[in-house]
Amino acid sequence: MTSDSQIPAQVASNRKELVRELIGVVARTVLLIVLVVFLLSWLPDDQNVRAIGVVAGMLVVTAMYIFFFLRQLHAVQKSHFPNIRAAEAMLTTGILLLAIFANIYVGISLVDPGAFTEVLTPFSSMYFALTVLATVGFGDIAPNTVPARGVAMAQMVLNLVFIGVVVRVFASAAKRSLSNKKDAQKNAD
Repeated sequence: MTSDSQIPAQVASNRKELVRELIGVVARTVLLIVLVVFLLSWLPDDQNVRAIGVVAGMLVVTAMYIFFFLRQLHAVQKSHFPNIRAAEAMLTTGILLLAIFANIYVGISLVDPGAFTEVLTPFSSMYFALTVLATVGFGDIAPNTVPARGVAMAQMVLNLVFIGVVVRVFASAAKRSLSNKKDAQKNAD
């Protein structure tokens, strides 16, 4: 048991840990966004794109996404603040999912400039991917061809999976982590 004189010190210590965790979340998220913008800026901007390179790139990015997802899941389970880390994990895996589809949309647009209502740049492809995720569909950018529509439909389905499954996985991991911490605290007392 802790004495009443130790409680203010624990509160101050927990507050410092929380602030440190929040700073880490913001820093990691900003770093990820900068990295995604940087990587999207490296996408080719002419039509001399080979389909095999795009497919190989997508396989690498998908493998990286799975690795990142599993790493985030582990981070949620080991965190002192699992709810905060779960929120970060949902946000960052969502950003990466958008980046993957933005990359696909740029590739489609480069191979077939008529695939969308305008030729997509890395920024406009990220914008389009976000409007599909948000189900806003302003109509300013729309797929015109079967492959472009097929990828947009695949993104819609994966968005539902992301919202339904990924959010639940991270939330459950945070809940389990908190429960384990409470059990460990009870056993320590």
